[in-house]
Amino acid sequence: MAYERNGIEYPSVTTILGILDKPALIGWASNCAVDYIQENIEAIKDPLDVHRGEQVLEQARKAYANKRDDAASSGTQAHHAIEAYIHGLNPEEYLNTEQSKIAFQAFKSWEEKNHVEWLQTECEVVSENRGYAGRFDAIAKINGHVYLVDFKTSKGVWDEMRYQICAYRQAYNEMLEEGQEPIENLAILHLDKETGEPTFIPVEKDIRRMTDAFNFLTVAYYLLKNRRLKNNPFVARAKGEPQKAEF
Repeated sequence: MAYERNGIEYPSVTTILGILDKPALIGWASNCAVDYIQENIEAIKDPLDVHRGEQVLEQARKAYANKRDDAASSGTQAHHAIEAYIHGLNPEEYLNTEQSKIAFQAFKSWEEKNHVEWLQTECEVVSENRGYAGRFDAIAKINGHVYLVDFKTSKGVWDEMRYQICAYRQAYNEMLEEGQEPIENLAILHLDKETGEPTFIPVEKDIRRMTDAFNFLTVAYYLLKNRRLKNNPFVARAKGEPQKAEF
């Protein structure tokens, strides 16, 4: 996904983080296939219709993709519902799966137990200095402290999510005008769409290190492939063409 600003296309934060190796996903995908086969084991054992067994094995190849897409859909619904709720609109029209409803209730449970003032939502940011863009969920005053917050409905909270919000913080602060207060506090609000358990996770340690790591990933992103991003000076720089932009 690319964002455009002033006629220049920038890669998203999540696209850049996509170049990271994710070995845990291999095991998860394998487990999805095994689970699907176990659920349909009788079809495989059927001696009279071998084609049913072949169909099960073929569907098992796609089991991880189906599960991933279902989870992504529920997460998107929960995000839209939360945004609608914050703006005083009806969130129910966005909640079409049981998992999205559980995630939204986790959000409501967390909010009711804390003093929260929502300041901004769906904040789009661009770092012209580093060559990336993205969108995070909210800025809020939570129990007296201002946080940049990103909502997560994934199975768990991974390190790349911490890199992600550090990148958002860097871009947000870069875009501030003179006299505006920079964001210092970061947090992930994890909304478990299976258990309904909300977990507020402040990110306080190693912010500088994680920001630097993301910046190196951004450089690697441009250097690894022949990127096609309209008018992007970092692409030209990666190709060895002289440009004013600096990494």
